[in-house]
Amino acid sequence: MLKIISLFLTGLLFFMLSGPVASQDWVDIKNPKELRALHSNKTFRRTYMGVPVVEHYRADGKGILISAELRIPCTWVVKGNDQVCVSDERGTNCWRYQRSKRNPDEVVRRNPEAHMNILKVEDGVPEF
Repeated sequence: MLKIISLFLTGLLFFMLSGPVASQDWVDIKNPKELRALHSNKTFRRTYMGVPVVEHYRADGKGILISAELRIPCTWVVKGNDQVCVSDERGTNCWRYQRSKRNPDEVVRRNPEAHMNILKVEDGVPEF
């Protein structure tokens, strides 16, 4: 019984200490200029429930979300110092971003409802 408790506490300690280390791999983006650059003429790639999703954002504030047969036009705007809000026919989501220290082409975005996406960012967008 003592071995089981010892193993449990060791595992618990490992996870408690590894959390802060993992979070240090991401840096908050809290600069409106950097947020605009992140969305201006950029393509975001991710998966949602195993389905590829592509988001294209132009510098003029327009964008399009493409997934399976869906093509949803949207607009985007920087809000304050640390958010980008994307609006489409379904509503508006505002996101906070973090950039990967290891891979500058990866970002994480989170919104207040605790949704999180890991995105691959590419330069350029097609005509739409």
